[in-house]
Amino acid sequence: MKTTKWPPFFADFLFPYGFYGVDEYQRWLTRAGFKPRRVELIPKDMKHKGKDGFAGWIRSTWLPYLSRIPEQMKEAFIEAILDAYLVEHPPDKENLVHVDMVRLEVEAVKP
Repeated sequence: MKTTKWPPFFADFLFPYGFYGVDEYQRWLTRAGFKPRRVELIPKDMKHKGKDGFAGWIRSTWLPYLSRIPEQMKEAFIEAILDAYLVEHPPDKENLVHVDMVRLEVEAVKP
């Protein structure tokens, strides 16, 4: 069941982080005077210990979203995120919650 409780808090929300591709990073390195040796976006399986571990990650990394929610409603918001995600991606048999991530790895030299 979708809720209309949370969208009003994000009416004018602009995500403050940028996620870019290999081409952009290579171009920026070159402009900054570096010679890229390797620029890769590497898939990563982030694992959290159960619902509590996953909640801790949300509390510590989802700050742009959490800052929009009144303090007295933050735990309910986090719980809503957890519930929605875990319906689609339940913990595995070892109670680990998996989140697909991408890590940027860069090797460059200054000629």
